[in-house]
Amino acid sequence: MKLTPTQRSSLQSILQKLARPSRVLVIGDVGLDRYTVGSVDRISPEAPVPIVRVEQEIHKLGLAANVADNLRALGSEPCLLGVVGRDRVGTDFRSVLRKSKISDRHLIVDPSRRTVLKERIVSDRQQLLRVDYEDLDAVSGKVAKQLSVRALELVSECDLVILEDYAKGLITPAFAAELFRAAARAGRKVLVDPNAKSPLSLYRGAALLTPNTREAEALSGVRIHDAASLAEAGAVILKATRAPALIITRGKDGMAIFEKGRRTPRLIETYAREVYDVSGAGDTVISVLGLALAAGAGLDDAARLANLAAAIEVGKRGTATVSRDELATALSSWA
Repeated sequence: MKLTPTQRSSLQSILQKLARPSRVLVIGDVGLDRYTVGSVDRISPEAPVPIVRVEQEIHKLGLAANVADNLRALGSEPCLLGVVGRDRVGTDFRSVLRKSKISDRHLIVDPSRRTVLKERIVSDRQQLLRVDYEDLDAVSGKVAKQLSVRALELVSECDLVILEDYAKGLITPAFAAELFRAAARAGRKVLVDPNAKSPLSLYRGAALLTPNTREAEALSGVRIHDAASLAEAGAVILKATRAPALIITRGKDGMAIFEKGRRTPRLIETYAREVYDVSGAGDTVISVLGLALAAGAGLDDAARLANLAAAIEVGKRGTATVSRDELATALSSWA
């Protein structure tokens, strides 16, 4: 995709505005991404599986914490609200937060739950296995109350709210409804990265939703295979959530922007770049979208900038962030 001179100028102007300090409340399941990296030179005699000789362990912020990390990389101050356990992974998670200069003071500790860990076994740039350690049951009533109290305190203190639903028990219907009401009272927009397993009614009150194609299909019940089915899926989601806008991220096919009152979506082509790893691309998209909209950008320009950021992110290994400098370089050199 190539930008027109007018579009490029507009995006450069938005990028300058992103430098203004802003506070963003990020709510969702949080966790640690661990990359266990090693070499393989033989097969196990016990079973036909490779033996990995571990050479390095890399810890990165995962789930909603990766959104917070992206916001921090763009110059924003993220307020991260989530639940962790009282375990070693939780300790490692807080350590990575500190290294990333993200506060952990809004995290709620639940000793009965494990901190989410996604471990990827990697050899020679090839992921051999992923192991997930997590609890999927809804948080307890006590923890849910703590989340509500903390969220209601923070909504009015932040410029924007991003809700990340990974369907791991944090985002309950009661909590979501209370959050949307509080945001409406405070005049704050809530951007939602939805989950395919959650009902659309959970997201009523969102200003914008950003599902990928697979999630949009599951949420709408429509298999997307052409322009007509794409439009149908978008219409179903908009109607059910009553959201004013929706962006379906479509990987190599770019993005589709839907707005209430418009019958057909506006399509944004992807940037043709080498894809190394798609992990975390959606987190980058919603981070850039949110900050661009908070800076006064129109939906189309915000989506173009987010699309550019995603193209940068997928060229990196694992969950990663994108900085304003990287965006500026991409705008001037290959957008």
